[in-house]
Amino acid sequence: MKKSIGDSIFPRELTFAQGLQLLKRAGYQGVELWLGDRPWFQMGTTDAQLRQLFSQIQNAGLEVSNVSNALDWDENICARDPAKRQAAFHHIERQIEAAQIFNTDAILVVAGVVTADVPYNEVYARCIDALKKLGEIAGKAKVKIGVENCNSEQRFLLSPREFHTFLDEINSPWVGIHLDVGNIHDTGFAEQWIEIQGPRITRIHVKDVMKHRGRCGQESVYTNLFLGDNNWRAIRHAMTKVNYDGWIIAEMEARYRYAQDQQVYDTSAAMTRLIAGQL
Repeated sequence: MKKSIGDSIFPRELTFAQGLQLLKRAGYQGVELWLGDRPWFQMGTTDAQLRQLFSQIQNAGLEVSNVSNALDWDENICARDPAKRQAAFHHIERQIEAAQIFNTDAILVVAGVVTADVPYNEVYARCIDALKKLGEIAGKAKVKIGVENCNSEQRFLLSPREFHTFLDEINSPWVGIHLDVGNIHDTGFAEQWIEIQGPRITRIHVKDVMKHRGRCGQESVYTNLFLGDNNWRAIRHAMTKVNYDGWIIAEMEARYRYAQDQQVYDTSAAMTRLIAGQL
């Protein structure tokens, strides 16, 4: 397994190149790039500019682990508004194009947001339809779409069997699950999700959770690795059981008030122990 972390963790005062240097010093092998999150990677970023970013990544001695999407929450493939659905479709197409430029074979998407006004069955049907079409595009590009399990935030696909059935209905080898072990805090157990999804896992996001916090005001349920309630020994065992040997990608909320780069180092050290099974 190899370690990566998102460019969204870069301290705001750092340039892209400086952020990459920080990751290399901290011992990462790769970087996760977030479309729509930082100025260097937006929908208006040209192919030539993406190639320049990739050159900087290679010069830093890093790889691109995957391409993620910060735009799906406002414009989702399940939206009632056809314009928003079309915009979301274009986001994902652009991710696939960027993945080819960055020489990576996986992207992350958030598919489906259930609300009081947009009910579950409606969201489900639209997601299936869109992902079948996107799966064909991804297959031609040889890039896998990893649908992230944002269980609580989406109020969608809340159980591992449900997610498994969802992927069965899409029925594409190019559409799987980008499994986040932190997002399962109030809907099950991460290790069970890993065992059930198995070979359909495209990438794994890691973060820890404070389950007792729930969703209360501005206090985040998420925390640094090994500080929360995830059963990391069981999670690591499940990875071994399903022969997962791909990228492990930290998705951290920037929480350090001082020496913000220290969070990058601390996360890297914890990931090294997770991969080695030294728990």
